[in-house]
Amino acid sequence: MARPATPTFSVIGLLLILVAAVLAVPASAPAQGAKPIFDGRLTLKPGKLSSPEETLMKDTVLPAARQAWHERERDAECDAGFKPSALDIAAGSFTKPKSDQRAILYTYCTFGHNRALNGIAVIENGRVVTHIVYEGGNDRAIGALPDINDNGLSEILIATGGTNQGITWGTISIIEIAGSEIVQFGQTGTLADDSGIHEKTGKIKANRISVKAGKTPVFYREIFVDNGSGGWRKPGLLAPISLEEDKVEYELLK
Repeated sequence: MARPATPTFSVIGLLLILVAAVLAVPASAPAQGAKPIFDGRLTLKPGKLSSPEETLMKDTVLPAARQAWHERERDAECDAGFKPSALDIAAGSFTKPKSDQRAILYTYCTFGHNRALNGIAVIENGRVVTHIVYEGGNDRAIGALPDINDNGLSEILIATGGTNQGITWGTISIIEIAGSEIVQFGQTGTLADDSGIHEKTGKIKANRISVKAGKTPVFYREIFVDNGSGGWRKPGLLAPISLEEDKVEYELLK
């Protein structure tokens, strides 16, 4: 079953507050003020690095990643011939309020199935101000959330996905750089497509995730289903969810 066409979603910063006229949240008393931050129906289009950012990746970020993974004796597992690559870039205030920063999501190498050594480099005024490395999966996009816990910082959203035994899936994880620590809000599913194993009866289920900002953010989910008709059906309303534990170990290099 072919996957239905979906609109392309530009991902410089993921443009995470979606156009209200297109993706309006149903009005309900508990969810008033909730705003969409990610829609599993949309096709992600990665942002491109500028020439100076590409140079910074080559001369500063990747050498630091190479040293870090070598010291941790993890680089020996890298797939042969794989070259590090930048995946996406987002603009926000990641380490201090009202700053003009850019966060580059990159893969240092892949190993095994849907496994990779990844990193995020935050740059400001032409230099790296924060560098995170972690062992994750097939990360695809990065976004800046609009300060969902009212502390002046842009949270980082990481979109991941893959295919395993005919099932295509997607998730998002949300983290924040809080001084010398990484705060992990959690993760949640955004896409499940089993048409690879059930050609005639398979379904595509996509989630639109919203959040109501506050000292303790509240997350919501709307479920959309396509059973091959070429259109999305929404069987339920906006409902509160608890994010699952994000078991990735993020490590700050600086």
